[in-house]
Amino acid sequence: MITIQNNDGDRRVLLLDSPFPLDESPDFPEYLFDVVFIVNGSAEETKTILNSINPVTSGKCCYKPLFVSASLKNKMGNYEDIIDGYADDWNSMDVLTKVEEIIEHNDKLGLKSQEDPILSSNQFFIRLTRFLISRHKTVLEPKLDVSASTGYVIPVFDLFYRLGKYELSEYFVFMQSMMEKGIFRAAKFINRVYLCPNCLHSHMLHIKTCPKCGQSAIHTEEVIHHFRCGNVSPEHTYNFGGQLRCPKCHKTLQHIGVDYDRPAIIYSCGTCGNTFIEPKTKTICTSCHEVHDSEELIPQDINVYEITPEGRQSIISPSIGFAVYTEFYDNYIEYNRFVSRIRLLAEQKFNGNIKGDLLVGKIWIMNENEETVPIRPETIEIACMYFPSNKVSAANNMTYIGVIIRNYTGDTDEGIINFQVMMAETIRAAVAILKPGEKVCYTYQKLQGNHTTIDDFIKDMDYVAVTPDDVALYDKEASNGIIDKNIF
Repeated sequence: MITIQNNDGDRRVLLLDSPFPLDESPDFPEYLFDVVFIVNGSAEETKTILNSINPVTSGKCCYKPLFVSASLKNKMGNYEDIIDGYADDWNSMDVLTKVEEIIEHNDKLGLKSQEDPILSSNQFFIRLTRFLISRHKTVLEPKLDVSASTGYVIPVFDLFYRLGKYELSEYFVFMQSMMEKGIFRAAKFINRVYLCPNCLHSHMLHIKTCPKCGQSAIHTEEVIHHFRCGNVSPEHTYNFGGQLRCPKCHKTLQHIGVDYDRPAIIYSCGTCGNTFIEPKTKTICTSCHEVHDSEELIPQDINVYEITPEGRQSIISPSIGFAVYTEFYDNYIEYNRFVSRIRLLAEQKFNGNIKGDLLVGKIWIMNENEETVPIRPETIEIACMYFPSNKVSAANNMTYIGVIIRNYTGDTDEGIINFQVMMAETIRAAVAILKPGEKVCYTYQKLQGNHTTIDDFIKDMDYVAVTPDDVALYDKEASNGIIDKNIF
């Protein structure tokens, strides 16, 4: 059943009791209903309906009030965060009041339902954040969850992760970007966890192993120090017929603290016989089964996040920076995809499938204290316009441009010089967005060597060069905050 009825507040309520392809149906356009009411007493069936008909991912239901049957209260798990209430009567005073509150708040914010499909993880994250703002939920508090991939999760985010709306790497890039832009702020530190560098899951087995053979069949034994002769050796060397006797001077040890003490613990390997003071800790990821040294795990701070007042205004704005470069510029890609692309190009170069130099240009802004400032959408916009044939991305307070300089005559110097000229022009265009005391810098790195250098090349992308290749300083006349797009 699916139908539309007016409630006592003259709002149109979409009633349904089973899964329905609402977004694809021409019979129920977005403007025909104001509220969604799922009339189904089964928690599992209601969850199935909510997977597609909800105020976050459904184009026609976006930000609209949504209610489910009263019998489902406390049975919906993480779905509770996208449900506005539980009731059996859509004309009850509580429901009518809640509906008007949400609609009036959304009208005040300027949030309108939209039918555009979600085409990228960034668009999804923006839609979800806007939904949270529409419900006055501006504090995002992670919860400890044994079933969650990263151990701590923000429940509403985890709901859509389990529905396959984004990857973990995309989530971390988004959160980092929101922090850099000042849209989110860390309101409270909770914990620091360590994630698998391969899949970013937190469920790790920590295994103490022998540093010589790498096996875990190790055991501990106390060391005995004989005061009289100074002998120090494992306890088993003192064991003679149940008595403690020094293997060096053969005196019997009777009183700890008088004849001897136990100053340390030593490890022995049952596989290779090696003895050692400290074992080596390895980790096995229970998700991807990869084995890593504990030092290789990725530290991740878990915080309570708050959407800042400035961030609320920015995220609901139709001209939000994310929209500028993810929706209007085809050459912008998310950073994890950019890194994957660079790695692929590097491998193809070393395999002989690409002839030419692989370059990555980096642009960043520094303030008067010589600190990098958060990424500004306008910088990315300028890079996208100056390099329309190349992929552009952003992270780590930097804007990246990936370039292959192809010159089949074997002389690529001219191509590199042209790239440097374009980078110099790009940062001079970016002077228009600088603030007093700021400067915009660029450098580039060139892939050289062999396959073993790819990881180092990618790691170097995270770092700001101490000495940039070129710098453009703040200019009061040029820095009016307006980019003249007519020059493109």
